[in-house]
Amino acid sequence: MFEWITGNAHTLVVTLYPTNLTLNNSAASYFDDVRYVTVGIDRTSTRIAIRPVTKREVDLKIIPLEHLHKVSIGKGYARISNKMVCDEIATLLDQTLSGQKFIAQYDESEKMLIVDLSQPLG
Repeated sequence: MFEWITGNAHTLVVTLYPTNLTLNNSAASYFDDVRYVTVGIDRTSTRIAIRPVTKREVDLKIIPLEHLHKVSIGKGYARISNKMVCDEIATLLDQTLSGQKFIAQYDESEKMLIVDLSQPLG
């Protein structure tokens, strides 16, 4: 009996660095049409959430401006550069960020990318 091995072509991966969060192409696809995101931390379950913010939400000031983080879309990736966010995550993990990778899942009902920081890749 064969045990099929999971591929990574469509796996959503977030990589944590000291100054930014980098989303692979699959994870970045949820952020193609936005310029800003909000980032939330759930300290009890060691998770972060990245939620796309629409232009309409920005224009109507539904989200406080201080909660917005710019997302830069590149060829095959998206990057959220914010050292304060990365420092908060490093504190939560109690370790220095140095390219740790985590699998993420997109929650369709909440419209946000959820990263479980208790389950590093590799």
